[in-house]
Amino acid sequence: MIVVHNHLGGIEYTRDFFVSLISATAENCFGVSAMNASTPAERIAEVLPVLGKAFNIPKGVSVSVRGGKVSIGIHISVMYGVNISAVVSSIKNKLRYAVEEQTRLPVEKIDVYIDGLTH
Repeated sequence: MIVVHNHLGGIEYTRDFFVSLISATAENCFGVSAMNASTPAERIAEVLPVLGKAFNIPKGVSVSVRGGKVSIGIHISVMYGVNISAVVSSIKNKLRYAVEEQTRLPVEKIDVYIDGLTH
């Protein structure tokens, strides 16, 4: 649970909210073919889908908030033949806009890890 305090009180954001927002935004970017597992738990959930659904294990997204600023890490595969630099730049711009628009929290950094290429 991420709590942000302002002059009117507190706003609570769940980790699931951030993961859903970031995953949906990244998956809809041109050139992104898939979100990839980044932790051992996510890799096990890929092999055993029932386990992933039971424990609601996100795929390829890490989010942290420190000092009121959001840090994001995502693991993706991109389509073969696309300009990777342009895809990463597009993802960063769209993620920054989506998170700041929805939460009013500034995004400190976005790390995009390209784990594979697909045809």
